[in-house]
Amino acid sequence: MSNVTTAARTYLHWVWQRTSAAIAMLLIVIAVVIGYQIGKPAPERMQAGHDEHSEHAVDAGEAQMYTCSMHPSVRLPDADSKCPICFMALIPVADNGGEGNVRRITLHENAVAMSRIETAKVGRFFPTVTVRLYGKLAYDETSVARISAYFPGRIERLFVNYLGVPVGKGDHLAEMYSPELLASFEELRQVSAAAANSQSGSDLVRQSTRDTLTAAREKLRLIGLTKQQITAIEDGSFQGDLLTIFSPIGGVVTHLAVREGDYLQTGGSIATVADLSRLWLDMEAYESQLPMLRWGQPVTFTVEAHPGETFEGRISFIEPMIDDRTRTAAVRVAVDNPGVRLKPGMFASADVRTRLAATGAVLSDELAGHWVSPMHPTIVKNGPGQCDICGMDMVTAESLGIVGDPSLLEEPLVIPKSAVLFTGTRSVVYVEVHDAEKPTYEGREVVLGPRADDLYIVREGLREGEMIVVNGAFRIDSAMQIAAKPSMMTPEGGRSGSVHAGHGAMSGATMSNMQVGAHVPEVFINSLEPVYEAYFDAQEALAGDDLADFVQATAAIKTGLGLVREVGLVGEPLGEWRRAAVTLRLGQTVTTIDDARIHFERMSDGIFALQRAFGHSGEETWHLAYCPMAFDFKGADWLQRGTEINNPYFGASMLRCGEVQESYAPVSAEGDHE
Repeated sequence: MSNVTTAARTYLHWVWQRTSAAIAMLLIVIAVVIGYQIGKPAPERMQAGHDEHSEHAVDAGEAQMYTCSMHPSVRLPDADSKCPICFMALIPVADNGGEGNVRRITLHENAVAMSRIETAKVGRFFPTVTVRLYGKLAYDETSVARISAYFPGRIERLFVNYLGVPVGKGDHLAEMYSPELLASFEELRQVSAAAANSQSGSDLVRQSTRDTLTAAREKLRLIGLTKQQITAIEDGSFQGDLLTIFSPIGGVVTHLAVREGDYLQTGGSIATVADLSRLWLDMEAYESQLPMLRWGQPVTFTVEAHPGETFEGRISFIEPMIDDRTRTAAVRVAVDNPGVRLKPGMFASADVRTRLAATGAVLSDELAGHWVSPMHPTIVKNGPGQCDICGMDMVTAESLGIVGDPSLLEEPLVIPKSAVLFTGTRSVVYVEVHDAEKPTYEGREVVLGPRADDLYIVREGLREGEMIVVNGAFRIDSAMQIAAKPSMMTPEGGRSGSVHAGHGAMSGATMSNMQVGAHVPEVFINSLEPVYEAYFDAQEALAGDDLADFVQATAAIKTGLGLVREVGLVGEPLGEWRRAAVTLRLGQTVTTIDDARIHFERMSDGIFALQRAFGHSGEETWHLAYCPMAFDFKGADWLQRGTEINNPYFGASMLRCGEVQESYAPVSAEGDHE
């Protein structure tokens, strides 16, 4: 029995060896067939889907296009295709309403709530803008006296022998010895004696003697002698050989040109006296600021010597020409200085608050009916007369064009700054359609006028009373792009030339090196914000020639880099981030503004890498600017917030040199990166 069992087992083992491979292959084929049947779409469903697509295409009058929910710039006609960027399945490009208007889009109430879309009414009023200027206090040149020698002589005694000594009007400054002056004294005495003894002579002789006496007195007056000195010389009470020089004004001595024992020729400088009870604040205004400035505007300013205290003055002069090198014009403010608390040479930060019309500052009517000196406009009187400085006839303020009537101007249309989406060359605003059943928004291109702090004046494109989107406009614009409608980045609608929201700025090298479809956590992108903010602080510090603020900003960048959350960042994105972080860390301490600008160029490379690889959060569009003259015409670029050039490589010397070359919109909160 055991032999039979053993033989059976041997036979079965032989059969299994011969058939096991065939059985395995059969099982694999069965599994493939079952998987195919499970994954295969139902014919009815596929047909229905294609029928719907065909019907939609017929209704739209054009072929149905499909897009990627993560990359809305993708437009393909094949529903079974995959996104060439992230390999996600495509979705139909739906018509989101707007009653046939390609510039309109309709959203669900839930989408509006989740996007935090807020609207505000377009207003019409004169907005107030604050113009920030910087300058330095200086002497009022109309209150400075330069005392010089009217005759040759030697300084025997100098009463004001150091700078800053205060003097009053009529105080003695120096004593001079002059042989020529002594001869003039003796001439006056002789003529005076002859006039006294000419009573018995003829009328012609007496008149001639009196004329000679008058000429001798006038000669001494013209060379600086006072009436009292001339009288003392003539009556003989003055018997010395030294003449005292007096100050014509009160103030302080700001310049000494001589010392005791110096010999002066006629016209030689002795001293300069400045009246500090009135000063000038000399500032420089850029071309973009000039339309907001007018003569007579009140100015408030602060100085470091008196922290927390505000001083006031009025604009008394605006230079009629622009400096070719700095692209600025001089602005002068007349400042009263009672108590002489302000000193010439102090640096000041000034604010000029003015109401704006569509064409610039609104002229005030404060000087209506007043009379102004055409040469010295700080001299203002209530009626006609002569200028206290130059003696010219006063003219009406209206004739000088410094008085206006605001009631004759039309108030401009004004919208919040947050409502505008910038592309560098175009400005887009989304308007709420008031008569729509569901939330519907229409994109408008607008022409903007001057900016007034957080407001913009609108020249064209909007009407008073319309409701515009002031928060969430970028999300509406993203929906417009998905729907292949005209948007901020695609004004003609359809396929965009760049990838949406951060990807569009990605360079070809980065796209080819980075893993396609790589996962970039949203928390990582949000954690980059302190790094970006510190970089912009550094850029603005260099544009303002402020080395201290730049050093502080670089320290903030180091702190921000340490706070970035790398969790979930893997593969090539992690490598991109770490390479950029190394570039952003400033390796050594900078001590000069030139060194700071060299290091800033290297930091900019790191910021470009972050922006191109990951984009930025928020709702603000950033701009890449380029200056071809930086570093001896090698050229350099940087990232900045606004479209107005703020050149960090030249600062105030060439602040507006450069041009905006690219614009980077923020990453959508719904997640271009999820």
